[in-house]
Amino acid sequence: MKDLEELALKKRIVMNYGTEKPQLDQQLHVLFGADTHREPALAQNGTGVRFTGIDLSRPLNPEQANFLLDALSQFRIVCIAGQDLTRFSLAHFERFANHWGAPIPHPNNFMRGGKPAQQDGASDGPIELLPYEKRAVTAVDKTFPGQLQCLPHESPTVLVTSNFRGIMQEGETRISAGGSWHTDIEYEPLPIYVSMFLAHHSPVSRDAPGGSWVQASEDDTPHPYYEGSSDQLIRLRKQLPLNGETAFADTAAAFAALPSEEQAAMEGIQLRRRLNDGDEGWLAPLVRINPRSGIKSFHSPIWASRPKVRPAVEVHGMTMEASRTFLDRLEAHVLQPEFRYDHLHIPGDVTIWDNFMTLHNSPPIKSNISAIEDARLLYRLSCKGTPALSLPRRDDAAWLAAHVAGGYSTPQEIIDVQTVS
Repeated sequence: MKDLEELALKKRIVMNYGTEKPQLDQQLHVLFGADTHREPALAQNGTGVRFTGIDLSRPLNPEQANFLLDALSQFRIVCIAGQDLTRFSLAHFERFANHWGAPIPHPNNFMRGGKPAQQDGASDGPIELLPYEKRAVTAVDKTFPGQLQCLPHESPTVLVTSNFRGIMQEGETRISAGGSWHTDIEYEPLPIYVSMFLAHHSPVSRDAPGGSWVQASEDDTPHPYYEGSSDQLIRLRKQLPLNGETAFADTAAAFAALPSEEQAAMEGIQLRRRLNDGDEGWLAPLVRINPRSGIKSFHSPIWASRPKVRPAVEVHGMTMEASRTFLDRLEAHVLQPEFRYDHLHIPGDVTIWDNFMTLHNSPPIKSNISAIEDARLLYRLSCKGTPALSLPRRDDAAWLAAHVAGGYSTPQEIIDVQTVS
């Protein structure tokens, strides 16, 4: 009788997911065990949720996958804490990613038309996936030999993100100004849906008053953006975290904060995106509706998120000058402090975000480091297409060829990777 009651509860969970706290906790315990826990919202405005006690080296069943997919559709950011990196491999990580969409080879990991695919230029030409030993990131393993090396992998979908590449050069440690606000690969006709980080090593907070890892920058130049934005927008863009966190902005909360009349006007706006200057491009909606939660959000409401790498976007029916004025105003709205959240990466945490409901940015960071306390090492995976409750995925070969570099599909040996006791 108890088993039947538990099965009935599981079915109600799948059918009636909600964010009410007692219900959410009950669902978590039934699906993942009594030792699991949900921590308070990651951000003060309610964005983000953190779960502990979930072992992602174990395969997910359909009900568990559905629970996590629904959680992301509500909270925009989901952190699944505490993976044991002696047991949780990058093969486990890629298998998990398959539930969110088709994992995408990162441009750093392949050649296209005989040149690095990350470069600007034509998007056609034969794809050559690079083995790990031919990737520039292999220099990471030479910086702290015997102390910190990448987890073993060959998959082209794994992007290694680090602030060290080989032996320290002459000169002092340098500090970058941080990146530009963006979503991942929004410049393709089928954008990336979900991205996720697995944290391996995080820097120690130290050196600056208050314990910050780096000092706040006083640089007021437009870099890395184009000149011409307002001083207010530049200040908002450059208010980045100081301890190696990933900065997020909640575009769903920003949309919801607008008056209803303005929301309705925004829903009718289309953006013309291009891969390269001179392309005809295609129209994409500014506002998207999450198919699971029904929540509306801005998708990449930025005029030029990748200056000098990808073309700026146009608002359909506007000049480029008017497009910039409109989107700069919208970006300034989205980057207000009430929609911001800086996520601290703790080793073993998997952090997932919805690219249609958030913006993100890389922090100011130390490079040319010699101390392992300064090391920041993360692994990123990104996914396109529809989620899958059961694995392996059943993506059509023609769809993969059209939307995934080299038509890549996760090999069966990764889907079948075993749990290490």
